[in-house]
Amino acid sequence: MSQNNNSKNFDVLDQVNNKYFLELEHSVPHIQQTLFDLQNEFYKTWKNAVTANTSMYKEFMNTCGYNYTFPKSAKDILQNMSEEGLKFRSICNKLTISNIETLKNSAKTWNDNAESFVDLNRKIMHYWLEAFSPKRK
Repeated sequence: MSQNNNSKNFDVLDQVNNKYFLELEHSVPHIQQTLFDLQNEFYKTWKNAVTANTSMYKEFMNTCGYNYTFPKSAKDILQNMSEEGLKFRSICNKLTISNIETLKNSAKTWNDNAESFVDLNRKIMHYWLEAFSPKRK
């Protein structure tokens, strides 16, 4: 009878766990897509702001009547800053991808060995139960 009650208690846990993970499997892809869409909108906003400001700057310089030319040294500085910024971003992207891959591999290793952990814990549990449970005659 005690065994049957314990089983019923764990049936509730199984139902709760199944419901929890089913909801996650449904909601996480939607959240990921929403975040991806948000990222794309911010990228477009950023690009449009930079493009619009550059366009306005060009228009201002062309219509104001000033005959201003960038010195070669200023152009070189801008090009060098741009190249260094792109190199920095490339390094950051590679580090980010490397860290994500490392975390993914760690999770995969844990998942691949989860059954071994359960077996080890089961053996430890049975050892302690045998050692400290009252002996039945």
